[in-house]
Amino acid sequence: MKTTLALLFTICFCSMLMAAEKGYKITVKLTGSADTALLLAHYYGSKQYLDDTAYRNKQGFFIFQGTEELKDGMYIIAGQNKNKYFDFFLSGAHQVEFSCDPANVVSTMQVKGSDDNKAFFTYIKYLGNKQAEIEPLNNWIKEKHDNPDSVKIVKSRIEAIDKEAKAYIKNFYDSNPGLLSANFVKANNEPDYMSYIPVNNGKIDSTRIYPTYKEHYFDNFTFSDPRLIYTPVFAQKVDFYFDKLVAPVRDSLEKDIDRVMMLSGANKETQAYMAWFLSLKYETSQIMGHDALFVYIVRKYLETGKVNWQYPEVKDNVLKRVNTLEPLLLDKVAPNLVLLDTNNVPHSLLATKARYTLLFFWESTCGHCQHEMPKVLKFYDDFHTKYKLEIFGVSTDTSMVSWKAYVKKNNMKWINVNGHLSMSGNYHTLYDIRSTPIMYLLDEDKKILTKFLLTDDISNVILKREEALEKEKTDKKPK
Repeated sequence: MKTTLALLFTICFCSMLMAAEKGYKITVKLTGSADTALLLAHYYGSKQYLDDTAYRNKQGFFIFQGTEELKDGMYIIAGQNKNKYFDFFLSGAHQVEFSCDPANVVSTMQVKGSDDNKAFFTYIKYLGNKQAEIEPLNNWIKEKHDNPDSVKIVKSRIEAIDKEAKAYIKNFYDSNPGLLSANFVKANNEPDYMSYIPVNNGKIDSTRIYPTYKEHYFDNFTFSDPRLIYTPVFAQKVDFYFDKLVAPVRDSLEKDIDRVMMLSGANKETQAYMAWFLSLKYETSQIMGHDALFVYIVRKYLETGKVNWQYPEVKDNVLKRVNTLEPLLLDKVAPNLVLLDTNNVPHSLLATKARYTLLFFWESTCGHCQHEMPKVLKFYDDFHTKYKLEIFGVSTDTSMVSWKAYVKKNNMKWINVNGHLSMSGNYHTLYDIRSTPIMYLLDEDKKILTKFLLTDDISNVILKREEALEKEKTDKKPK
């Protein structure tokens, strides 16, 4: 019986230890703080999410504690008014203690139980000291002193400090392999791309600066470390790359999407997050045509199973969204609608004869539609004859009386049909109509030229297209 009890005790004790290892205990002491509660939050891409709240105990400590495992990554300690005190890392051991004066966090910070955070706070303290050295020198320069020799000396001192700091930063992540703080610092550090640029006769080839920078932009990013997903650097790096370094055209963007998907393949979790991050980025983009990139990512990487779903539970909804958007991509032939007009005469969108067709979804009681309608009326008068434009106006009104009265009152001379009087096609699902007004501009072949623009912008699109077509004709004429 004693043996059995001893064995039982051992099993229970080991279970407790395992639970403790999987859980977390983060102790914080803020000297002189008036806070009675602190918040613990984590980064996920560009977002921050609350994890826990801790209250000041009798000893003046705030203890965050839980049995559930937290993700390795960067975390935030914030006050009860959501004022951030400091960032820190959880990596490996999730039992760590912090003590500092909130008025001077970096210089007073003491850490127990985490080599990652000891190294990180030493690092930011060093950089803070170097910044304190450089700041008065920069201020002196700004004062525009007349002595060129003195200015030269000060500038050389600034360069020396900067060189020393850069060497320290590189040594920090080279000397701390495997630490999350090191990979984070490295990812934030610019790669040494200038060393790759050819030098001819002592002169740098300036034409190679941009492509070389772009080529080596991710040199310092450790894609094999999925912990970086849970820091702000991941979203910052990827957003900057696609927003600033890649030409905003579909072919270029698809090519670079393939590139970062290949790079992120160093880790399955990183790659899954990259696919989710980019698909969300382009599905919600305000730039017309970027929804094609969302479709591209889902079709090529997620639907095929090449990349794991970051959130498998939303798979069906994402695929449904892709199926809705794909027929509405720019240069696609618009889905057909056959709807009845005010006299119950059917009209087919695709059978409409026009050089340009404006597919216009509107509602008589919609304030935005009422504001836009005078512009649409003038647009029709200006473009109908000159550019062979027709408007296929689809009312979303459920009241036939209100719809017909509005059409008559405003003398709307174009094709007026009601979306609810359908002989073929559901306008809601076919055209992703969630609000009004919505406009699609179609060419002579009923291919989608623009979408979700309003009248003034559509006018400019037609004028520029006509100008380009005219120039093309002129260029083709024999000289």
